[in-house]
Amino acid sequence: MTTRREARVDGATPTALEAAASEPGVSVLQSSDPHMVTIDTSAETAERLSQKFGATHFLEPEIRRGLQ
Repeated sequence: MTTRREARVDGATPTALEAAASEPGVSVLQSSDPHMVTIDTSAETAERLSQKFGATHFLEPEIRRGLQ
């Protein structure tokens, strides 16, 4: 999850870390840069985040498939 660059200017937009941490069911895996965090969540929660914060943040899925 990444805060859009143009949204960082006003200071009123929550960082990606603040936005992600505000939602139940989200685990923050990496947050050394609060504007660009790696999270773990369900597809449903990711969709909710996208709808809620899509105007100010990017959400890009990373799908990991195990070996079978």
